[in-house]
Amino acid sequence: MANWQKGTDMAAKLTPMMAQYQAIKKEHPDEILFFRLGDFYEMFFDDALLASRELELTLTGRAAGNKERAPMCGVPFHSAESYIYRLVQKGYRVAICDQLQDPSETKGLVERGVTKVITPGTVLLDSSLANGTRNYLAYLYQKEAQIVLVLAEVSTGECRWGLFTDKEKHELFDALSIYAPAELIIEASDECKLSIENYAKSRLGTMLILSAEELEMPLPKLTGATDFGGLASAELPTESAVREALAQLFYYLAKTLQQSAKQVTLLLPLREEAQMTLDHRTLRHLEILQNMQDGSIRGTLYALLKQTQTAMGARLLQRWLEAPLLSDREILARQEAVADFLKNARQADALGNVLERIYDFERIVTKVEIGTATPKDLLAVRDSLAELVPLKELLQEFNAPMLQTLNRDVATHTDVYTLLTEAIAPDAGLQRNGDYIKDGFSPRLDELRSLVHDSRSWIANLEAAEKAKSELKLKIGFNNVFGYYFEVPRSQAERVPEYFVRKQTLANAERYITPELKEFEVKVLSAQAEMDKLEAQLFSQVLADLRPALADLQKTARTLAVIDTLLALAVAAHKYRWVQPALNRQNRIEIRDGMHPMLAAAQKDTFVPNDTVLRHEDCETMLITGPNMAGKSTYMRQVALLLLMAQIGSFIPARTADICPVSRIFTRIGATDDIASGQSTFMVEMNEVADILQAADANSLILLDEVGRGTSTYDGLSIARATVEFIAEKIGAFTLFATHYHELTEVADVYPHIQNFTVSVKERRGDVQFLRRIIPGKADKSYGIHVAKLAGLPTSVLQRAQTLLAELETTTPAAPAEAERVPAMDIFADGIWDELAGLDVFSMTPMEAMETLFRLNKEAKARKGL
Repeated sequence: MANWQKGTDMAAKLTPMMAQYQAIKKEHPDEILFFRLGDFYEMFFDDALLASRELELTLTGRAAGNKERAPMCGVPFHSAESYIYRLVQKGYRVAICDQLQDPSETKGLVERGVTKVITPGTVLLDSSLANGTRNYLAYLYQKEAQIVLVLAEVSTGECRWGLFTDKEKHELFDALSIYAPAELIIEASDECKLSIENYAKSRLGTMLILSAEELEMPLPKLTGATDFGGLASAELPTESAVREALAQLFYYLAKTLQQSAKQVTLLLPLREEAQMTLDHRTLRHLEILQNMQDGSIRGTLYALLKQTQTAMGARLLQRWLEAPLLSDREILARQEAVADFLKNARQADALGNVLERIYDFERIVTKVEIGTATPKDLLAVRDSLAELVPLKELLQEFNAPMLQTLNRDVATHTDVYTLLTEAIAPDAGLQRNGDYIKDGFSPRLDELRSLVHDSRSWIANLEAAEKAKSELKLKIGFNNVFGYYFEVPRSQAERVPEYFVRKQTLANAERYITPELKEFEVKVLSAQAEMDKLEAQLFSQVLADLRPALADLQKTARTLAVIDTLLALAVAAHKYRWVQPALNRQNRIEIRDGMHPMLAAAQKDTFVPNDTVLRHEDCETMLITGPNMAGKSTYMRQVALLLLMAQIGSFIPARTADICPVSRIFTRIGATDDIASGQSTFMVEMNEVADILQAADANSLILLDEVGRGTSTYDGLSIARATVEFIAEKIGAFTLFATHYHELTEVADVYPHIQNFTVSVKERRGDVQFLRRIIPGKADKSYGIHVAKLAGLPTSVLQRAQTLLAELETTTPAAPAEAERVPAMDIFADGIWDELAGLDVFSMTPMEAMETLFRLNKEAKARKGL
């Protein structure tokens, strides 16, 4: 606290209102207290200093009862949400202190109290929750050798949990990276807490990290009355550590929301046996949810597939991409639904139009539960429910079993729709500021409205009658101090009737009241007050009547999300002309003319497709050599992306595909350092390779790009070869291994299930063209100087590099295998063999064949100097 707040006799010197503020602030020392005063939320003392700085508000002062004025700043009540969101975005916690009594009905100090605490992980403001985004609160709890992570998406009612051992801490870190909670509460040993905090601060960016001790949370103790929100006891995990962590999470939610989080009704494990686990590196390297340039969704697989019509579907699509399926049956069920949509395009398009008119009522349900829903929110629910009957009628036209099941799971909620239609006015707004309960819902409210609304005509009639009777130029006015009054010019004041009672004198007029006008005022103002109070009571009753139906509404919302996501996959498949991949259990992956989904969509018809054939018996590892910039990394990512797409039930960009689902996808692509933790590029690379070698199994897909390049040539080559041999001998996973070490191609002679592949290159008179085709064979050079030329290095640098390269090639003896290979591979430099391999001889006319042979013959002679 600041100096003006210190001292044992401070409370005695404060005004009653400031003493009330201090008592409430004492209960919330770590939150910025928004203290309701009339039409404003005010902040005082240190909170005012902080808020004025962070929100750029004018800092003023207020008499506090002592000699010094208390620093003060404030924001309007009706626009406070945007200010609160800005503070929460910066990692602050905000306590909302509201007036618990009607000031007009209270003598003396109005009772006030904190109605909710808004934190980064529990924020439910409309401005803070963009469509399709997720916002998690995390609780990390250590019990002996077990570490539990529970995450709650408070706005959607979803909760997830994971149980980890100390040896599985990297998987815990993965979960934190993938779900990126906005707020993390830690209850663990100092060592564990420090490692989590260091990781979060260095890798996860903006996140509010709190200690359970700082929050003064009691030790978890499970009883029959333990609060688990809206979760049924049968759904809870059996492990006591997990239950205790969940109990702590819900205790915190109850403390911040000021009520039990009954809207949390869905509990899911972080790791499910029927789903693939993707680590954060794979998600990042493949650019599944965020691109590697600026972290946005631009250019990601998520952005490509995000053809959803609802925010609920957009969030579910993210979950599907994070956890692809392993079950053939579940994958096929989704594929059949997508195929059914494609087959019945007209009905599918109509279904999309219906979904487009459905709001994010999964989140609105939460606002209803905690009592913050607005009249406009209820209209959004009503309008969404109105679309369910036509939606079900359209779904009946599809035959896919999954779509039929989903149709049965969509309830129409007739009772809820009827209540909202009868209760909420069709033009209700965001605020509860009158006229949001529909006419006809309450006879008493209608009567009061009639009285208030008819008052205008009554005033007009009274004004006209008094003018005629007194022959004065008078008019009726109103202000909050004197109420209704007659205003008469000063020049006519002597002529007013005796029953006019003077209330106020102005420079040019006099104001009067009459018994009739005063009686009317009492009647109208009391009617207005009763009307406002009754309307608020009726709205609260509507919210209460909705609460028993909220769990069922959430189920319907989640079902709609599945329908929307499946339809989005169909829309993408139609838009980009993708095909349905076949599934097999013969441990083979065969993709013909496969394409990188994001690049192919961006480049349209110019992207070069490639085949992929992986089989454990003869081609378990593809060892890919070839120049940089030729497309090796793109090809490897392409294979992984196509498998991932197939395993979420999506169609893929290929001519044909027959794949066996893989259990994991691991990637080590690109060169990055980790300055925050003091790790060099090579150390990061080695850490990633180590994690892969420890976690991969025979059903995995491994992508390794340029392993060993961060150290000396011989060190790097040794590490790369040892890695390839370890995968071949100990793991047996499907592997794509790209390298610049040409010597590494020799391992294919030792292991029959390792095959050499290269990127075709066409070289003519010193110019190089990368053909982007992956073909069987080995590369004989890296074309580094050619790539440098493409990058724009100065001509003098390139010429000097070419001279040095020639000297090195002359003075450095080639390895025996390399010396034997040079004459045989010389013709490859022109790409002639590549072009020959790519010719479709049977489709060429005799004239085309002669012209091609003549041109290739001429190029070969020119190369040989003939």
